[in-house]
Amino acid sequence: MRRIPLLILWQFGLMAGSLLFADVLTLKDGRQISGLVESGNIQELHIKVGDQSQTVDIHEVQAIQFGVSLSAPPPPKAADIAPAAPEPAPAQPNTLFLSDGTHVAGRLWSIDAANLHYLVNNQLQHYPRRDVSGVTFGNATLPPPPERSAPSPATSAQPPASAVQPARAPTLARSSSGAPPQPPTLARPSGSVPPPASPRVLSQPEEIGAVYFWNGKGLIPLEVNQAVEHKSGSTEYFEMPGPQSRIRMTEAESLVFILRLPKGVDPARYSLFALETVNGSRRTKTRAGRRGGLMTWPVDIKINDETSLITYALTARDLPAGEYSFSPADSNDGYCFGVDPSPPGQ
Repeated sequence: MRRIPLLILWQFGLMAGSLLFADVLTLKDGRQISGLVESGNIQELHIKVGDQSQTVDIHEVQAIQFGVSLSAPPPPKAADIAPAAPEPAPAQPNTLFLSDGTHVAGRLWSIDAANLHYLVNNQLQHYPRRDVSGVTFGNATLPPPPERSAPSPATSAQPPASAVQPARAPTLARSSSGAPPQPPTLARPSGSVPPPASPRVLSQPEEIGAVYFWNGKGLIPLEVNQAVEHKSGSTEYFEMPGPQSRIRMTEAESLVFILRLPKGVDPARYSLFALETVNGSRRTKTRAGRRGGLMTWPVDIKINDETSLITYALTARDLPAGEYSFSPADSNDGYCFGVDPSPPGQ
């Protein structure tokens, strides 16, 4: 008869214990954010704190710790981590710390519900989140994460009111068949994208060679990514992190983009590539046919303004819903955006 109360206490301790772990972002200014890292790429992280999702610029992050036990000593503050030397943001080295004590040098590529995608020697490697304890940026060092403590008895399962509370995890309830509790699914609904931050609207291009979307009132910078080239036999494609761009627009008869270049630089060097989402990343599509090649979309190019620098209007007509990237012929830079279906009846 005593086994039933003990089982109830064990389940209660397990459910309460699920609230004692959080992902912790340590920012370069010393602030820390505790919650659940939902997704991320080489530009930003999306972390859920309580019921709210926050977007954090990846270049403001000094360290990420996964599954930190809040009943253990708190993670180190930025002041306790070796400071990173000033360096250009895109070139900063990253270190991936695994739960078995090993670490890997490379570059964080993207994060999804199940895996961290990490670029090592220009090859994309995939690490299950459960095997990763943390990531550091720049030259920062990260001590081993606190050990996860065993579930406490029911009388002490809840942390004191003054403790930092992580994002509330779903209850791990047993099924009617008596099967062990299963972890919650963290995947986003199909086709959804992280809530985008309000895009900046500019009156003039800020950067030569960058592509901007003209929304009828101002210029919106497109998402900038570095594409990684992959070859397998005669098959070639370029891959960028994240399933969808945070820069969204709606299907229209024509979409206008602005590009500013020095005189003598041919704007036709920029191609508009159609992308497809595979395994949480975007990659160029291969054109059908025996010769293959990458699928591009035609663009009308007109001079919009001519001085020492020439501003061009690039117009894409009848662009269907999907993911796209402008890219110059001599660079792996990608200026990315997504097109959503127009509302019914429009």
